[in-house]
Amino acid sequence: MTQVTFTDLVKSYQPSGTLWRAFAPPSSLSVNGTEFIGQSGNPAFGFFDNFLTFNETTLVGPYAHLNDGGTVAKAADTADAKGVLSLVAEADAGGDVTTVKWGSTLSAPFKLAGNDLVFEARISINNITTLKNGFFVGLAEADAIGDNGLITDADAIADNNLLGFVSLSAETTNIDGCYKADGQTAQDGSTKSKLLDLIPSADVFTADNTNYVKVGFRYRSHPEKVEWFVNGTLAGTTAAPARITASEIAAATFPGDTFLAPYIGFQTVDANALTVNLDWWGCAQYL
Repeated sequence: MTQVTFTDLVKSYQPSGTLWRAFAPPSSLSVNGTEFIGQSGNPAFGFFDNFLTFNETTLVGPYAHLNDGGTVAKAADTADAKGVLSLVAEADAGGDVTTVKWGSTLSAPFKLAGNDLVFEARISINNITTLKNGFFVGLAEADAIGDNGLITDADAIADNNLLGFVSLSAETTNIDGCYKADGQTAQDGSTKSKLLDLIPSADVFTADNTNYVKVGFRYRSHPEKVEWFVNGTLAGTTAAPARITASEIAAATFPGDTFLAPYIGFQTVDANALTVNLDWWGCAQYL
């Protein structure tokens, strides 16, 4: 008899079974966050949002969002993106900033220490490899909401605690894995080649926003490591997988001592247009 698992049943546009293994299927989690028992039997806390609805009022839960020239609003569904949140730059001179944070401005319930954590988002970006815009998706501290919280005016990873995926306008690669503790040197593809350019050429973003890519990471506490995933597969190469180990997590550059929240946001350069579509995202951690 063949055993069928959650991983076997996952469609390409659904959360990745490999990444979410041992947690509850994310479709069972609420938008506002819920406590539950994972498939491993351990208690956990998490959320999943398919964006069938969205409150566009700034700073009103379950999301806080701040814009400086950009907009955040629901977009039309498509055949394989049923529920889409669209972050759009208005291409104003001087650049636009849009930041979306799960939870209130003070909420940050996740911490990269002691308990396994999973994060994943399905995104499309129409302008990422042309030296024009900065972008981030992942976890960051509560204070990262707003201007210069994720990407700075100087086109750098902001001096905040964060972990996720980043693209800077000064770089020609599509998207890197990244992490940073405040006051420390940011770690991404420029400092760790195993985090460089994690999206395969067959899955790159397209100008019409039709090509969605699933990006996520898993923090494991025993043995301690963080692994970055793209479309449900461990990113990087066989020789250099997108993984950091216990010694790198123990270093001062890793944000292991601060509570974090899910974020997505961009900072455009000058009058460059940008549209980022978020189909769904979720995050969960054992308690």
